[in-house]
Amino acid sequence: MESTKSSAPSSKWTDGFEHAVVHIAVVVPPKSTSEQLPLRLLFASVWLLASGRQATSRPLKPYIKRFNKDGAIAVDRIVMTVDEAIQWYRTSSEELHTPVPLDGFRSASDGKPLSACRLSDFPSWPVLGVPMESEDIAQKSERSTIPFRNLGIIRYSRRISESQGWPSFLDTAGRSKQCEEALQFLEHHMHVDFREYPEYLGGMVLAVPDCDVHSVRQFVDPKEDGSESLYFHVKPHPSRKLQGLSLTVMEGQQGMLTSFDKIPVPEDGLVVIERPSPIHSSGLVLTHIERGVLLQTPIRTFLRQMNMRTEVIERRVKISAPETDKKKSPVTEYFSDKKTLASSQTFGDAPNATDAFKRLLDAKNERLLNYSAKLYDQKWFTADQRKEALKHIRDKLKQANLSIFIADPYFSANQISQYLFAIERDDVKIQILTSSSAFKKIKVSEAGPESDNEAPLDTHQALLRNLATFQASHRNSIQIKVANTENSLFHDRFIAVDNRVWMIGSSLNSIGIRPTLAMRIPHGEKILTHLIDLYNNAVPLKDFKIPKGELKKSCAHCGRAMVDEKEAQILQGAKTHGAQGTQDVDND
Repeated sequence: MESTKSSAPSSKWTDGFEHAVVHIAVVVPPKSTSEQLPLRLLFASVWLLASGRQATSRPLKPYIKRFNKDGAIAVDRIVMTVDEAIQWYRTSSEELHTPVPLDGFRSASDGKPLSACRLSDFPSWPVLGVPMESEDIAQKSERSTIPFRNLGIIRYSRRISESQGWPSFLDTAGRSKQCEEALQFLEHHMHVDFREYPEYLGGMVLAVPDCDVHSVRQFVDPKEDGSESLYFHVKPHPSRKLQGLSLTVMEGQQGMLTSFDKIPVPEDGLVVIERPSPIHSSGLVLTHIERGVLLQTPIRTFLRQMNMRTEVIERRVKISAPETDKKKSPVTEYFSDKKTLASSQTFGDAPNATDAFKRLLDAKNERLLNYSAKLYDQKWFTADQRKEALKHIRDKLKQANLSIFIADPYFSANQISQYLFAIERDDVKIQILTSSSAFKKIKVSEAGPESDNEAPLDTHQALLRNLATFQASHRNSIQIKVANTENSLFHDRFIAVDNRVWMIGSSLNSIGIRPTLAMRIPHGEKILTHLIDLYNNAVPLKDFKIPKGELKKSCAHCGRAMVDEKEAQILQGAKTHGAQGTQDVDND
């Protein structure tokens, strides 16, 4: 529950601070409303100013971004005393007002009621935390949980609001031009990208630099005899002393932890560790006897070799090309630089150039690739793996507990028997989006050698008939829609099982016949939202009319009932036994 307590925190982490700067963004309601609504907290950050830092001046007036009749966003910067700033930060959401500055009170904007949702503390107040950084020095893996891109010895408190709705110009999906302008405005003035950190909307952050420590640097010093020295330099703020600090140093070699030492930090801040051989990688944790953890960096490998390439642009070429293959397509233009390699240099020496070391690296990289492929369920099917591909898709559908969504522009009658009978639960909701492409006219030869032996049935009627056959033995809610307008057409193929989304390179009618890839989408929820929009704009199968001249003959099996009476009895018996226990059924 939200704490309404605004007691002053312990002086152990406010000692040495006099001022704080509050950056605050609020949503200004539109003036057209019948009653005057209060300002609404969008985001606020409270930064304590370390010793020697000069307090910034307040802008002459708030920065404002207006959005026609939908309201506006206002951003202000206010200087307060440390105690008043923390007391304001701890105010309960029911009693929250816009902050009151140390000097220069503005009656039009300061001390005004501020609407906010209930706020929760992470970590629990009055504990302060430091970001747990990634092992990847290039930051290609998960980003920090703190939205700021600053460097320094800073600890944080966060107050995250409950879920709430926002005006259309604050849709973090960024679908509209207004939303993009709003997010760019906030990023410029609040230094937070809310597209990447939407959980901070409606919340607050308190940032507390360490009162003594300014920064920590680490580096190695190679010696001629092959030994190395590992240096850590703890730098204090001006006029501050280093006392009560400890440095926990971790070292590793190729995924193996080789040392773990806790060393007191001397007054000059310089810690030196001597090693008889090269130091491969190191990390640290800096702690204070009273203030706790001040900094954490994971074990990272030292950069020992750098390659530099210099290229010369000889000429720039302008290319004009049609945007599409249509006769009256508009023209698109772009530039291409023709480059020539001028020089290539290598600085430093590789830490280990042996074949054994290369085998270690190659094996590690291969495991990482295999793990990523497994994580995203990457599966490649060759041209002779139709049975394996069918089983792969069926296994996905069998796992469904809530919903199945299929988007395939060529989904037709055969796919019902090939896949949908694998669904094991009658309470699974099924939605299928096909397209008018599934019903276009094709050559008789494409229908297969058996097509001349049976009366042809158009694929629209075949799909309706096979759908009815499925519904006769299943109680699932199922609906098939056909995309046939500019607002509903699509190209790629997807299946979604309980909101987990896979992309398939070819349609379900040919997967495993031609080489193709199936792979789970890491962030499929956003794609599924767009697909549902296409589905909502499509036409129900029963209402779809095939355009004249585009009647497509079905193959020999599309119009045939997929489950005869005997098979239906076996299937029904299996369902009956399934309610009491499990039973193995061999239909081969």
